[in-house]
Amino acid sequence: MKRRGLFRSAQVPPPGIDLSGLKPQYSFLDAPDAFDIAWSADGTLLAVSGTRGEVIAWSADANSRRSLGRHETSVEVTGLSWHPDLNTLATGADDGTVYVWDLATDASRRVGTSVVPVRNVAWSPDGHRLAATHTDGAVSIMNAVQGGLLARAQVHKGTVYAARWSADGRTLVTCGADGAVNVLDGGDLRLLGRLTGHTGKVLDVALSPDGSLIASSGADSTIRVWDLVRQTETAILEGHVKSVFAVRFSPDGGFLASASTAQYGTVRGGVWIWRCRDWARVAELPRDRFDGAGGLAFHPSRPLLAVKELGPLQHRIDCYEIDYGLLDGTAAGRGSHRYGNAKVVLLGDTGVGKSGLGLVLSGQQYRPTDSTHGRNVWTLDAEEAPVSGGGTATREVLLWDLAGQPGYRLIHQLHLNEVAVALVVFDSRSETDPFAGVKYWVRALAQARRLEGAGAFPLKAYLVAARADRGGVGVTADRVMAMVEDLGLDGFFETSAKEGWQITHLAQAIRDGIAWDALPTISSSVLFESIKQFLLEEKQQGRLLATVDDLFRGFRRVHTDEASDSGLRPSFETCVGRMESRGLIRRLQFGDLVLLQPELLDAYASAMVQSARAEPDGLGFIAEEIALAGRFRLPEQERVLDPAQEKLLLIATVEELLRHEIALKEVTDRGVDLVFPSQFTKERPDAPDIPGKEVIFAFEGPLHSVYATLAVRLSHSTLFERQAMWQNAASYKATVGGICGIHLREVEEGRGELVLFYDERASRAVRSQFETYVAGHLQLRGLPGTLTRRAIKTCSGCGFILPDDLVLRRLDRGATSIRCPACEETGIPLTDEPADVTVADVAVAEMNRSADERRDQNAAALLLKGKIETADFDVFLCYNSRDREQVTRIGGRLKERGILPWLDVWEIRPGTRWQQDLRRRIKSIKSAAVFIGPTGAGPWQELEVESLLAEIARRHRPIIPVILDGRQGRPRLPAFLDLWHVVDMREAEPDPFGQLLWGITGDRPEHHGQL
Repeated sequence: MKRRGLFRSAQVPPPGIDLSGLKPQYSFLDAPDAFDIAWSADGTLLAVSGTRGEVIAWSADANSRRSLGRHETSVEVTGLSWHPDLNTLATGADDGTVYVWDLATDASRRVGTSVVPVRNVAWSPDGHRLAATHTDGAVSIMNAVQGGLLARAQVHKGTVYAARWSADGRTLVTCGADGAVNVLDGGDLRLLGRLTGHTGKVLDVALSPDGSLIASSGADSTIRVWDLVRQTETAILEGHVKSVFAVRFSPDGGFLASASTAQYGTVRGGVWIWRCRDWARVAELPRDRFDGAGGLAFHPSRPLLAVKELGPLQHRIDCYEIDYGLLDGTAAGRGSHRYGNAKVVLLGDTGVGKSGLGLVLSGQQYRPTDSTHGRNVWTLDAEEAPVSGGGTATREVLLWDLAGQPGYRLIHQLHLNEVAVALVVFDSRSETDPFAGVKYWVRALAQARRLEGAGAFPLKAYLVAARADRGGVGVTADRVMAMVEDLGLDGFFETSAKEGWQITHLAQAIRDGIAWDALPTISSSVLFESIKQFLLEEKQQGRLLATVDDLFRGFRRVHTDEASDSGLRPSFETCVGRMESRGLIRRLQFGDLVLLQPELLDAYASAMVQSARAEPDGLGFIAEEIALAGRFRLPEQERVLDPAQEKLLLIATVEELLRHEIALKEVTDRGVDLVFPSQFTKERPDAPDIPGKEVIFAFEGPLHSVYATLAVRLSHSTLFERQAMWQNAASYKATVGGICGIHLREVEEGRGELVLFYDERASRAVRSQFETYVAGHLQLRGLPGTLTRRAIKTCSGCGFILPDDLVLRRLDRGATSIRCPACEETGIPLTDEPADVTVADVAVAEMNRSADERRDQNAAALLLKGKIETADFDVFLCYNSRDREQVTRIGGRLKERGILPWLDVWEIRPGTRWQQDLRRRIKSIKSAAVFIGPTGAGPWQELEVESLLAEIARRHRPIIPVILDGRQGRPRLPAFLDLWHVVDMREAEPDPFGQLLWGITGDRPEHHGQL
């Protein structure tokens, strides 16, 4: 039976997908609003979980629908998994329960209960255990036979969307809202590896049948493929234009299916099939509407793919017959293009010759250059090369020249990800310190790789002496090679960009040093390649800021053959996002603007940092007003000449400094300041002999970056309030009393000690909380394996500090205390009192939550400024004027989240008609909220206002009916509102304000089951 109307824009079915052979029993109608679907091990049953709370199984052969039952209190059954051998099904739900359903006996039993909603369940290959993922970041393992908890661990921040077992049951792979894929021990849930690369939530994972590959998909519209054993990224699959919420391998592992969000009329959403041997896209299955989670299931033995469809009138599941042989033999993917990117960075202090070296390496003519501000990105090489699996791929090498001034170190720490080759350049003729900056940059690279986790790219790093024509290397060869060996570098080059010495050899070493086989191959579309090249050309022509609309119109003018494609706009926007993820452009979070020269953000940020350092009192701050007005020193050639564009760039720069916790926003008597903890030059009066020293942490890494973020996050915590700051030191007042502090001492470049000190009022519990928080921060942000703790033992009577070697000798002899060698009056304990770890951990979690919240609030305030400057309204608030007080309060809460509402009392001058102003802006407003309050009808009943709301709806923007407090009963909504889901401010759960935010932004609150 041929299904009619399924492919709206296609004249023929995709190759390899057979529609003509479909029989009626392979289309299951009246399916619930499905979260997920799955075939039983023998392929006779297809199970569905969904939002109606019911668990359903269909018989494929008999076309019969069977309801298994419901969870106790759940309205959403969010996950399901079949026993590997039996017709027994496990399900998890938002009431925190996990059930097992025996279809042979019609029996069901609860095997797990949690106060936290379950998001997904997975049955182990031996059938003895069940893994459940939760919305609080935890994973549980339960005994599937007898019930009961075997293990539980917090493994992600936010919802854990999926868990999959390896074929041997020893490993569990999870994905979550924190953008990571975690590889866990299947027994005790120890973290074995953390795979990062997605730039948003990771919504699903799948393991290949042979257990060698992980496929992950995310809200960034990409699919990433990882080698499970090596824990490295092998491929990135691009082309979807919305969130990819499901990935599944075919039973033989030869193909991968992916499902992306689609809305009515969007032809580029739906299901795509990729061939695993070369990651070419070989089939495309557009859907009318496709959203949420799961919804894909390969039959275990027959060539069938089951796909859910959320239709406007009824939900259904369609099953498609697949010709695997045809798909495998397809010569090329459907408009696929493969390429690889390698990032090479030039690092070193200012004035060492990096920019001249970068010019000649990239094939340009040598010329004397001033010190680089910001960064330069040049194409070093681009060629077609054969790849495994057959065919060729474009291999592109980009050379990043990062400015070396000290003020840039904090900024450029953000750009050291995914580096394939690093050139650490030094001044061989320096008479003071020829290797200045070398250790810092090597350790900064190591820290960036540590944050990337096990999936970090293979890195080759070379020490390079530039400007050797000025008299040769001023340090001995033995000293150079000792430095190379000590830092674990891969070689040394003595170069002259001016004379061309060793440039050819260095360029070849770069090419040879790129481990292309270990870098991911990117499978994209030809369309994406065209868009990418267009954006690069716009960038190379020096264009600074442009709206997405302007860029899109420019692309259509150039590529007239693509102009009629109805899915072109979402593809264009997705490609903008992919370019941004590689650091080549930046999409601002306001005004629909794209910054084509993102290196200017670095220049402005560094200038603000330098201005704070030059503050006369040494207090390391710059007034926010001065920063946003650009009244600080910056080389004229680096300034944006257009004042309006510079104003927007300044807002984006300050927002980035706050978002990355480089600066701290503080309200003072003189106004609002941006405080840079790393730029204080005022010394603590009693430094270096700080009283109250108790613990010293030694660590390696980018010291000042680690210190700055720690100082900012402690200031944002709820348990500690900033008291004072000095050069490399800060003190904090605990809310329950007592002073705690930190002091950074740089032992050598990239290696330091952080001293913790307290006053006598700081209790043991406060000290434990403070120390636990600091240790966790250093463990996360310092170089792995370098953190050590050393307790300082001090006589409480005379203040004498015991030498470390004396303490160690006494401990080796089993002593627990020692009489003070100085005063002989006091016994000094040598061991620490056991801390209440549970209390400390709870406090640290609260501190992190508070720090994240304050950071986001400060960044949101800058984001709001940008939206106001560009009139970038998120939502039109439509209400009865007698409900103004309540609506105004809601509008204020929205502003605190960085949401800009259009509210008549804020936007319209008295005496003018607000409808006229709104009509001018209607094309850019993203949503509308219609408030129904206790005072009755509002302006939505006027024809003019209804037409404005209809225009918003016509552009497929949400209209959100909101029932206000004080309204009695369920109001009868106007016909045009009755189609939309209502937010009821009178209800406590789900949180109505969170529901309103979800309606406006599209970001579902984390405690909900779907995206």
